[in-house]
Amino acid sequence: MTRLAWAILLPLAAAQQPTKDWCATGTKLPDFTEDEGQASVELVYAQSPLFSTNPKIGTKLRWLNLYHTALVVVQKLPGVEPKNWTIEFDSVTNVAGAVLPNISGMNLTWNNDARYCVTEGILWGEAHWSKMFEVAVRLSAAQARQIFTEFIPSVNNTAHHTKPLYQLWRAQSRTDETLVKDITCGDGVNWILHYAATVLQVKPVAGFELKFTSIVFRADRLDPVDSSEWTEVVKYFQSLVQFMGPHQSELQRFLEFLHLMPIHYVYDSNAKAYFRVEGNHFPWLEIQYQPIDLEGPPWNHTELTRLPETVIV
Repeated sequence: MTRLAWAILLPLAAAQQPTKDWCATGTKLPDFTEDEGQASVELVYAQSPLFSTNPKIGTKLRWLNLYHTALVVVQKLPGVEPKNWTIEFDSVTNVAGAVLPNISGMNLTWNNDARYCVTEGILWGEAHWSKMFEVAVRLSAAQARQIFTEFIPSVNNTAHHTKPLYQLWRAQSRTDETLVKDITCGDGVNWILHYAATVLQVKPVAGFELKFTSIVFRADRLDPVDSSEWTEVVKYFQSLVQFMGPHQSELQRFLEFLHLMPIHYVYDSNAKAYFRVEGNHFPWLEIQYQPIDLEGPPWNHTELTRLPETVIV
């Protein structure tokens, strides 16, 4: 058994379970001070170890390059108190809720909408963002406001169970072809920076490099599930739910883990399709933390094109 796969899945089980209080105060529209077109607003690329707000986990996952990514918005003007807001993109039921279906008999239902939340101030304080706290883009107040009035609503105002939907895992072929695209917190940050570069025509600051965590499993291929194997699909996800259960002993988790690996089935939430995984071999899961090109939401044709090389700095 690989310790890496165990180390990835076990913190999910210990993480906070789905909550109705996600972004309870709603999305705040920043009250930017007018700056007459000056670049007074900074989008700060911020990262912290995943689940570090959970005292049972703390910052341990930094050793696995597992990070939560957000943007901190800072407006600085002479003679004016700095203003701060934090933008997060996440599952409305948090990560644990997004990877677990609700099972009723032979029916699997999902609650994995992914949305932006904007809170006033630097969420959890600047020290919380111990991996990264660097300026990515500088904008005028008018440009920054456009992100909150045009781009974020275009994502947040989609209907329940429609894109974007949170997708923790990325399935990748042996030749690095993406078979199932992951959609996580880092993607939400990426989309905003891409919007700033393409729509607002503001390049990232010199030397900026976007990196965020992806959890990947490799496979020879993915085959669509047919009705004849639906019972096995349900059993597999029942094992995943049991593994994540809050009252499981370590022995019980270990036994469930043996049934989960290698990965048998995957649900592509944005395609709303189940696939049988063929050829997922040891070490089964891997963590990637590497440079990412700026891209918009993959289903939005106006945002689909990758940025020209001239804005990757």
